[in-house]
Amino acid sequence: MLSPEEAAGFIVTAKAVLFDWDGCLAAGGSLLVGAGDILRALGSKSYILSNNSTDQPRDLTRLLKQFDVMFPLDNVLLAGHQTLACEAARSNGRPICLVAAPQMVAHAMNLGLNLVMGNEEIDEAVETVIIMRDTSFNFRTLTTVVNSVRDCKRIVVSNPDMTHPGLGGTVQPETGALFEAIRACLGDRTPVIEIIGKPSQAMFVAALDRAGVRPAQAVMVGDNPATDGAGAEASGIPFVQVHPEGPLTMALLAQAVCERLASETPRSINQ
Repeated sequence: MLSPEEAAGFIVTAKAVLFDWDGCLAAGGSLLVGAGDILRALGSKSYILSNNSTDQPRDLTRLLKQFDVMFPLDNVLLAGHQTLACEAARSNGRPICLVAAPQMVAHAMNLGLNLVMGNEEIDEAVETVIIMRDTSFNFRTLTTVVNSVRDCKRIVVSNPDMTHPGLGGTVQPETGALFEAIRACLGDRTPVIEIIGKPSQAMFVAALDRAGVRPAQAVMVGDNPATDGAGAEASGIPFVQVHPEGPLTMALLAQAVCERLASETPRSINQ
């Protein structure tokens, strides 16, 4: 693992810095120590690239504002939000079975998606089933979705994460855990499975396009080598791994970045 000084070198010289959210910048809806400092220091070259599938970009920018971080809305890319945007562009009005949190269901409806819900009886055949994080997921939902999946052509999974970190070291079940419960009931059925979130390259490509940079000009900062690291490597982006218990915490990384930037700032000359 890189030292704080080595990692700071990558970040300061990069033209775009992609940050994971849960476990990297935040846990349980609160910023980790140092997260606000590093985002303020890097300014508009910071991007959030998260497998979050329950929130919209504006939810994260509002939270950051509470910590005095003014973060550009267009610099937030979330797996759930991206999933719905992709489906809105190609669904052509065909019915979609959606498992998602209420606010993401509302967003899907605003996008014009023709929805049948995973917690309702489904009378019409669906070609696509979308799985996102839904904290109200229960046996009824599982039963309905499994029977829809048996006849569908595609399953779109917003992210493959089994868990994400919560406050106090707790574990929060994620989209991947719901998908595995569904997949366990598929039997011999083999619909096409599409993953939108990390480690899929789709999110990385979208972030690089928004930043207008090449892979080698960016750096990915995250806590999960299986998603953040693997996706960055496949996309040709250098990866910096942070861990809440060290040796490279966000607090240490932020301190090193701020010190590096301060040392490179030209001093004014008093006349």
